[in-house]
Amino acid sequence: MDIKNDKQTTPKQQIEEGIGNAATAAHSVLERGTEVYDHAKRTVSDVYDKTTKAVCKTCEQAKSYTSKNPGKTILIALGVGLGVGILLGARTHRSRTGRIAQPVVNALSDIALELFH
Repeated sequence: MDIKNDKQTTPKQQIEEGIGNAATAAHSVLERGTEVYDHAKRTVSDVYDKTTKAVCKTCEQAKSYTSKNPGKTILIALGVGLGVGILLGARTHRSRTGRIAQPVVNALSDIALELFH
């Protein structure tokens, strides 16, 4: 008795179907990965553009303030430079820093008080 069943598949056909399903799944994962990558790329680009605009705006504001207030700008720059110098020097020479820093800070305070009053 030869009964032929059309629904039966051979092992070779099962393997081919499995490979086809795996290829379809891999293609789907690849497409999703590409979408996620493109979205991340757009997001980073948008953030970069916004940051660039904010930095440019801040730079323009700083230039405007500097041109309107040159004296204050010089004092601010001097104070920042002195502060950084003291912080860097304080790590190696504490006794010398105390002798030099206190009179300099007092002198700068006096100058600032005279300028702003």
